[in-house]
Amino acid sequence: MEIKIDNTASDQRFDRFLRKWFKKYPQVRLADIYSAIRKWLIKVNGKRAKEEYRVKFGDIIQIDDKVQMWSEDLSALVSQKDRKLEKVDINKIKQQILYEDGHRIVFDKPSGIPMHPGNKHRNDLCMNDYLDKYAETYKTVTFKPSFGYRLDRDTSGVLIAAKSYEALQYINTIIRERDIDKYYLALVIGKFPDHLIIKKPLTKLYNKALDRSQVKVDYDGGLESKTECWLEKYIKHPLLGPISLLKIKIHTGRMHQIRVHVGSEWFPVLGDIVYGNTVTNKILYTALGINRQLLHCRKYSFLDPFKNDQISFESPIPADFQKILHL
Repeated sequence: MEIKIDNTASDQRFDRFLRKWFKKYPQVRLADIYSAIRKWLIKVNGKRAKEEYRVKFGDIIQIDDKVQMWSEDLSALVSQKDRKLEKVDINKIKQQILYEDGHRIVFDKPSGIPMHPGNKHRNDLCMNDYLDKYAETYKTVTFKPSFGYRLDRDTSGVLIAAKSYEALQYINTIIRERDIDKYYLALVIGKFPDHLIIKKPLTKLYNKALDRSQVKVDYDGGLESKTECWLEKYIKHPLLGPISLLKIKIHTGRMHQIRVHVGSEWFPVLGDIVYGNTVTNKILYTALGINRQLLHCRKYSFLDPFKNDQISFESPIPADFQKILHL
């Protein structure tokens, strides 16, 4: 068997490349991989290569037939994750894709789907499962596509995955250096001001009663946090009362930043079970059938280094927002 190294795989250590590539063959142990390298059963361009060799674009990896990748026990070939991925509808995934090029995939993430399985939902499908399943449709054999950031389980909207190590490094860098514009939509309780900048330091803590992480305003030891909000629409809903649709730009990226900041100004996000209003949330669920925080990642915009031009990705207004606003 031969594998040709493409741009997404270049400049990786030889052994790390093989460890990633052999993950689809669970019966091949780590010790088997290193043994095959030492015995020259896996070569680079027909020559012996050491574990620390860095593979280059165009290199040909040759795997000798003596390396046993197949098993008579077919069940050994299917991991628990593979069995879970069998449930994923590839057509449904494609419907969630807003944009794709050689460097990134942009999803329109639905609400109710976590980024990765948690302790209480290990067997639930998550966005990483969808990404792994979709990655099977193209020929990237080495770099595992990865999301550049995360959204809460019940937050919908723009979610960007990198298809190459270079693209992943770049989005991590511009997020860290705040060189990216991130806009959200939120439905909150009350009549919000036309424009408000909230600058309150935030601290993450663990709530034992709820068995989850939470965030609070902490002027003594919190991290700098800044949220800018504009009032987009105000209505008096017949069931929920005064409701405001906000456009929000986050200048920092703290956990639960929007939800905590607007809540601290007495405008909690509709449907937020952690920081929101219990009475209004109950009406939202029982009367309208909406059981999530109404927070939506609307737009991401940044300089595309591969085209040297500004690039933007925008997600449509979700159906539950429209239902409340009568759009």
